Amino acid sequence: MRKQKLKTSVFAVASISLLLLSATPFNAAAGEPPVEPDEEVSNNLSVPAIFAEGYGMTGLPAYEKSGLPGGLTPTWGTAYCYQGVKYFLQATDSLWQAQWSADALVETIPTPVAVTVDWSQEVVGKNWDEKSVIPVGVTLSKELAESMTGYLMTSLPASILPCDLTLLPEEDSSVVITSDEEVDALWGTTGDDAQYAADTATVYSICARLTIQKIDVPGGGPVGEPLFDSAVYEGFGALGKPVWYAASIDGPGKIVYLYNWNLALMQEGTDVDRSGWYRLSFSLDPEANYSITQGKFILKEEFSVPCNTFLDTLDASDTTEVEYAPKLISPSLSYVDIYISPETTGE
Repeated sequence: MRKQKLKTSVFAVASISLLLLSATPFNAAAGEPPVEPDEEVSNNLSVPAIFAEGYGMTGLPAYEKSGLPGGLTPTWGTAYCYQGVKYFLQATDSLWQAQWSADALVETIPTPVAVTVDWSQEVVGKNWDEKSVIPVGVTLSKELAESMTGYLMTSLPASILPCDLTLLPEEDSSVVITSDEEVDALWGTTGDDAQYAADTATVYSICARLTIQKIDVPGGGPVGEPLFDSAVYEGFGALGKPVWYAASIDGPGKIVYLYNWNLALMQEGTDVDRSGWYRLSFSLDPEANYSITQGKFILKEEFSVPCNTFLDTLDASDTTEVEYAPKLISPSLSYVDIYISPETTGE
């Protein structure tokens, strides 16, 4: 079995739609269903996944609506060529899906899922200043007793072109990227022949929570109220509030919890000092209680889902030659203390 390396940058994360596209919402009082928004283009799952509580990225049971694009039968769209090889890119008209499981839905007594916590390199290995936007990424993973099918991914240059596109010498050879941000590389797979037997899967828990607090000194206590405190389940269906904690599928195709922490939004005046020590805490709530809404309509209500995930270890890369070493405090809490510089020399 071939192991998929999970440690990557979270800069390449493309947001996944949390739209409940397969649900048929109907409000009995109003007598008609609301109009559903269009589906967003997002990355495909390439690394196998486990839905630890059995609930997908929409908040619905994963077998009803996982929130993952595509299906187990891939559809290959536009082919892009690089060094004589055809690739199918993420977030295009090609759809594929790695194998996933939601065993908690079919087990009478669900088996708790022990996970390894991996804080992103942007958190543990970089310095930031008070004007930074910090991508706070966390990946949960688990070694598999039996392999699951994934897709091998390749990092490709942004200048890659569709195979059937012929350019004149004076024409621009840049790929047009539908995104608000510039990218240095794209991710793609070679198709059906890229399937492999993975012995590691990412894990998704709807009970995950991120808390950001100012602290006085490293290892010290919090100062004031949390600057950010949100659980994944609190945002299900809240499409108009992008500040909720959420997970996405990144370029290599794995599920990553991601929050872009904009320090400038904390500024209450031009002379406010935002530098100092902060604690980023990833935790698991004991239970997820939520309803799924769309506007004023309630699509599904009164979910009460006990947490079926526990934090078992830290990824080795988080504790070796890093600027900030995370700590595993309990089966439900890991945190890392980082320093924000007052200078404008951060990355």
